Amino acid sequence: MDDECSRLPADYAAAIGTAMFAFASLEWTAVSCCERLEPGSIDALADRTAGRVADTLVHLARTLPSSDAQALLAKAAGDFEFLVGTRNNLVHARPGTASDGTPALFRDGDQWLLSELAAVAAAFTACQQALEQALRGIDAR
Repeated sequence: MDDECSRLPADYAAAIGTAMFAFASLEWTAVSCCERLEPGSIDALADRTAGRVADTLVHLARTLPSSDAQALLAKAAGDFEFLVGTRNNLVHARPGTASDGTPALFRDGDQWLLSELAAVAAAFTACQQALEQALRGIDAR
């Protein structure tokens, strides 16, 4: 293990991993929603970037007949679209050294704090759950 990785606090590394796993789960739930709403759409998402998945899900949610479940799905799809930007800020962060000398990730000069990593993992998970709940309502129609 190189020196930079060995200096990374375990709780910080775990929080980064948790956030990334939570987003991956959210993204594939969104892909599953797209496929359920429009069979074959997964093939149309050839590059499968998170932004492309979000655009597709937002579009498909808007094309459904108006209902409470459709409104929930549209909101969750919009939340996912927003969270793609958060994920991008995390994935494209640069390693650096925090003021206390420990390694950390930075995006546009702002340090990703442990509390922020935990908060985005929770937001990713909440959005995934909202997508699943909305889709159950769509399926029940």
